[in-house]
Amino acid sequence: MRKPCLVGKDKQVVPEDVLSIELTMIESLDSQDVSCWIVDMSDWRKGWQKIAAIREHLSPKVYLRPVVYLHADNSMPAEISKAADGQLAHGLDNSKGLDELSSRFEATNQWIDHLPDPNAAVDANIAFKVLRLIASRNNVQEPVTTVRRKSGYVYPILEPLFSKRDEGALETLEFLEAQKLISGDFVSKAHFCSSCSSAFINFKEACPQCGSDDLNVDELVHHFRCAHMAVMSDFKRGSSMVCPKCDRELHHIGVDYDKPSIMYSCNHCSHGFQEPSIMTTCYNCGRSTEPENQHTRLIRAYSISAIGQNAASYGMEALFSKILDSELQLCSFDAFRDFYRVEAARIKRYKKSESSLVMIALRDIDKLYVRLGGRATEVFAELSTVFRTVLRLSDVITARNESIFFVIMTETSTTYAERAVERLHEGIIELLTNNLDFDPDMSSLIKPITVDMDLDQTLEAFLQS
Repeated sequence: MRKPCLVGKDKQVVPEDVLSIELTMIESLDSQDVSCWIVDMSDWRKGWQKIAAIREHLSPKVYLRPVVYLHADNSMPAEISKAADGQLAHGLDNSKGLDELSSRFEATNQWIDHLPDPNAAVDANIAFKVLRLIASRNNVQEPVTTVRRKSGYVYPILEPLFSKRDEGALETLEFLEAQKLISGDFVSKAHFCSSCSSAFINFKEACPQCGSDDLNVDELVHHFRCAHMAVMSDFKRGSSMVCPKCDRELHHIGVDYDKPSIMYSCNHCSHGFQEPSIMTTCYNCGRSTEPENQHTRLIRAYSISAIGQNAASYGMEALFSKILDSELQLCSFDAFRDFYRVEAARIKRYKKSESSLVMIALRDIDKLYVRLGGRATEVFAELSTVFRTVLRLSDVITARNESIFFVIMTETSTTYAERAVERLHEGIIELLTNNLDFDPDMSSLIKPITVDMDLDQTLEAFLQS
């Protein structure tokens, strides 16, 4: 069985199992010469694992490259078959097919090659990777219905990014649309379980008295001549219809009688009624509730916006850092380094006080983006309020990225700094865990500020921990 391969623009094929490809191996090749990944899909489940490994890679020159199916299995689900950028049906020695693929992918590969320093770039934010995938293809991402995901809808090109998640793609796309980075066109409206976000919900009629859905349904008959009204079963006599009140036979609907409505009778409590209650039950978690208590979501087809195209090329503005900056006035890292040197020198000279360096990491902030979707701005504003409540105006704070923060707590011992970090952690836990059922991965490190400590080495060691 032929293995997945890297295919270069010069048609030189480099066989290598995709799952074993490391970034160092990729960098040893000429990244400008790679046109696509070819994945053997004769066993599509194994092939899909390889595609997920490609898309989940952090280097844009790896995860953005087009994926081509070789020996595609016709039995694979639609969301899998449509996740490919192309298919090669005649084998790797078909030079005509390779020429056609290289030509088709030229625009995408040029877009990737013109990214700022793609060889060194590391894209860890999943929302940013989604944005770049959409921008690099420059086409409309249409949703596909599926029963293999509890969300009911997937976007095939994006699907490998979410191999360990479920409704994450929908949440991420909603977030990007809320930031005006992509634009959506209406496709459909879907109901989702408010408890587990499953799209598979059973709508059923229930007895308004006892809630049972074990119901009998009968048509209501109105006899014109005597104005008697009863259910159809009361009029039945063999194969004829006879009014139980006046004993006249009914022959023609619209002439002798009409059927103005239907009647329900509950087999559980014998209650009769015309308007049943409507209830929904989730197939995934089993929760039952009224339809109005379930979530309604608009399903859209998405394309890149002008703002999104620029953000995909040069970087998506850090939403949390931006909001935090408005609350705490973040300083640049160069200014932070200069202030650290001044503070260390002051402490050494006067020997009357103690200040602390606090390093804080919220390592799964990208998952929070996915969970929040369009609510990200609101929740990040509340999260920044937690920071503002704990930190003082005299504290100096900088952000390395969306999830790493360094703070100089002036006139604060490490003991008091630890208490401040504990309050910060408690506030974050209360906001995210109690309100959003999201358990944040937060870590911290506190060091006393001294002239002997190498700031850059200390910060780098924390980043690597």
